Amino acid sequence: MAERFTVNNSSQMGSYSCFFGEKKEYRGTFNFKVPEIEGKNKPMISYVGDSAILMCKCHDCSPTAWIWSHSNGSVQVPIDIQTNEKFYVINGTNNNETKLKIMQLSEQDGGFYWCQAVFQLGESGMLIELVVLSYLVPLKPFLAIVAEVVVLVAIILLCEMYTQKKKSHSDDGKEFEQIEQLKSDDSSNGIENNAPRHRINSVTSK
Repeated sequence: MAERFTVNNSSQMGSYSCFFGEKKEYRGTFNFKVPEIEGKNKPMISYVGDSAILMCKCHDCSPTAWIWSHSNGSVQVPIDIQTNEKFYVINGTNNNETKLKIMQLSEQDGGFYWCQAVFQLGESGMLIELVVLSYLVPLKPFLAIVAEVVVLVAIILLCEMYTQKKKSHSDDGKEFEQIEQLKSDDSSNGIENNAPRHRINSVTSK
């Protein structure tokens, strides 16, 4: 004994159970759904000016059509490859996979792309994230290190200049003190030398 039923539209998709046996102690469960689409789960990273290829595929199935959409925010916009030369779609020979090629990438091309497979009984989709970076992004850590080195060298040079300037002022002060000391010594020696002369003159006059 066999039972057969036909699913004609997407509203009839879902889980079905059938019971058999005298007391219906046996049950079979069937889950009808459209095939799942596979793609890259991790974000795809590319750079400005390059090209990127996004791919979706379906194992053991042949969708009637593939639809690509771009969502850069809350709005999802279908991609029209007929009017936009930036995008190019390549479908597999059995129509079980599709590739979206995006040429001359800009930062505005980044965001989420929705790959949608259309079947007779429904649709299935896959979300792919594309990240478009500028070539300066990988250089930012290096530029930060260079900036830190430049600041450090500038601080060292300023400290050395301040130290030398302070040392120069200290040497000038010492030299001034030495000159004043010499002047003081010369003045003292002149007084001592004059004193005996006065004494000698006084003795001679006597």
